[in-house]
Amino acid sequence: MLEALSAEALKMRTHKATWFLVWMFPIALTIIMLIAIVSGGAGAAPPGQTAADWIENTSIIWFVPNNAVGRYLISAFVAVMFAGEYGWNTWKLIVPHRRRTSLIGAKYALTIILFSISFVLTAAITTGLTFLNDVVTDSPLPAGVGAATLLDAHSKAALAALAPVLIAIGYASLAAVLSRSTIAALVIAIVATSVEQLIFNFGPQLSVHFASVVWPLYHALPGHHIANLAEWIREGAALKREFPGGHVVSIAWTTSAAVLIAWIAALWGGTLAAFKRQDIN
Repeated sequence: MLEALSAEALKMRTHKATWFLVWMFPIALTIIMLIAIVSGGAGAAPPGQTAADWIENTSIIWFVPNNAVGRYLISAFVAVMFAGEYGWNTWKLIVPHRRRTSLIGAKYALTIILFSISFVLTAAITTGLTFLNDVVTDSPLPAGVGAATLLDAHSKAALAALAPVLIAIGYASLAAVLSRSTIAALVIAIVATSVEQLIFNFGPQLSVHFASVVWPLYHALPGHHIANLAEWIREGAALKREFPGGHVVSIAWTTSAAVLIAWIAALWGGTLAAFKRQDIN
């Protein structure tokens, strides 16, 4: 496993997909914030800015996986990681020398490691540059901002981002192995994510005309469960969505966690099962 992980890291560390889809987050945010600070575009903090507002501004990276565009970017990298071997025609050189489970496991592990480093680095940079902007503009640090509060907020935001990242990885990896095409894997992952978000965002409106279809999809797809678990982590209470007819969807965190674990296990397990049965020539 470690040899496979080392080989994956060696292969992907200088790959264009890694630079443009993983390291783009800290690089782009650093450039944007530095330009804003130097040009005065960031400006002084509003007089009524609270510690919660200040901390939320520093943890913006953790909200990226909770929107469709962020998950598209993650899916794009995973599509390259998993389907690229088919396009490069390298599987036939690798598979005979290593267990297939370790090959897929190494790809999953490296993907998680790279995005974890990227997001943590981005969060650290954002926090540092937000503080620098306050120094440059002579803005007082809101009362209550400290190491403990920052760590608590960022930890909760990171935990809330875990499920959507793992789901995005699952969509793209399964599509990559089944289609053996980077483009097809990305398209399938985008469609799956878009349908999930459509049902979640417009479920109450769509249920007026398609209740028999929307209602079970709303409960079965990951969309609501991702948002609900995030709400439990950040606020300690369930996310409540009102449907026509007075129906209110309010789900325990244990239920949402169980549904998401089932989805992740099915997607990741399906990827491994499909790859182990493939004839690699």
